[in-house]
Amino acid sequence: MYSQTHFHSTTHEVLAVVAGRAKLCFGGEGNPGRFEPTVKRGDLIIVPAGVGHRLLRDEGDEAFQMVGSYPHNKEWDMCYGRPGEEEKVQQISQLPWFDQDPLYGENGPALRVH
Repeated sequence: MYSQTHFHSTTHEVLAVVAGRAKLCFGGEGNPGRFEPTVKRGDLIIVPAGVGHRLLRDEGDEAFQMVGSYPHNKEWDMCYGRPGEEEKVQQISQLPWFDQDPLYGENGPALRVH
């Protein structure tokens, strides 16, 4: 994961921690409602489009590694909350949610949160 807060306007993302431990930030550092979990190998995270996220720090002896994945046939972009990205932000609300829970399949819990 990048150390600069970013978000995607074109697709949702699934993150899988494959090695190490790290503290992440979801929602942006300036957001009083932000979420800053410590994640470790084996953790899986669904990040809806438009949610800012970044690596705050690596916290383990083992190097932190994470894999990001996106729905089939979706192209991801990088947005930083800068001027000129307003049109991209407006398009996020038009994105469909997952047809199938990316972690649990047809009837998984991710289908009930949107």
